[in-house]
Amino acid sequence: MHDLKFNMESITTMNTAAEEFRDNIWMIVESWMEQLAGRDGDYSWKRLPETQLIDNLPTLLRGISKVIENPGRITDFEPDGIINNVATELGKNRRQYNYKASEVLYEQELLRDIIWQFCQKNVTAPDFYELEQRINRPLSKLTSTITDSYIAMYKAELKYLARYDKLTGFLNYESFKQAIGGELKRSRRYRHQCTLILVDIDGFSDYAEIYGHDESNSLIQSMAEVISHVIRNVDIPVRYSTDEFAILLPETPKKQARKVAERLRKVVKTETRHLAEVRGILKTAVTVSAGLATYPKDAETADGIISLADEALDEAKKSGSDIVMWK
Repeated sequence: MHDLKFNMESITTMNTAAEEFRDNIWMIVESWMEQLAGRDGDYSWKRLPETQLIDNLPTLLRGISKVIENPGRITDFEPDGIINNVATELGKNRRQYNYKASEVLYEQELLRDIIWQFCQKNVTAPDFYELEQRINRPLSKLTSTITDSYIAMYKAELKYLARYDKLTGFLNYESFKQAIGGELKRSRRYRHQCTLILVDIDGFSDYAEIYGHDESNSLIQSMAEVISHVIRNVDIPVRYSTDEFAILLPETPKKQARKVAERLRKVVKTETRHLAEVRGILKTAVTVSAGLATYPKDAETADGIISLADEALDEAKKSGSDIVMWK
């Protein structure tokens, strides 16, 4: 009977501790914000809107208060639990504002310290060791969930970067080799023609030397935008090299592909003029040269098509640039 009475008193007191914790959630949040703001150095949370900084935090703290009341509520912090989903959203919020993982972990450790300091001063509990365990378990799961959301997003980014060029959003060279192989198989199966266009920015090395790295990147991005507007949704654009693009045109004979390449050449001259002054130098119009080859008329393998398109591009460059050539 004595043990039962003690357990009932313990439960009642833990309920009181949970209520005291819940009643002072905003005090904990404000203390946390003050300590973040007072830390030296330029950290990303100082550039966050205040509403974004504390977004979801009160909900997470209420979840901790429920675990103080009832340890079984830790399931809310498990995968598919309501608090787990909120924690995942908090991780996405931080990632959106380019938080480093170390900054997120610092936030969580600071929150843990502030919560425990608050409880020691303001919360009535029969067993502070038990209270600490009930607080630490959900906090640890909270940190794990947020870092897991980071890992998942980094994995997605790495998969994207493995296939696509970060500057243009086009396929990179390695992915292009896979794409052209797959497209030629499809063309062979359905007896379609397929054309590859290689596009090179004329005088890019001189442009980069005059205007610098940032302006060169800006030109590459502008070129990618022009290509995206000229080609069809089914066409496959590629960042082939630093200043060279490839465009794979499925189900496209040479005559139609020549029209696409000519249209691109003309649009580039009007859409990428860059007439703004850079360090007192007036930039001139940009031009491109292009070479193309068609499956199966010119070659029946990916290497053959690429080689012939490259030869045509080389001929265009040697002929004075701003020209489209074909095999």
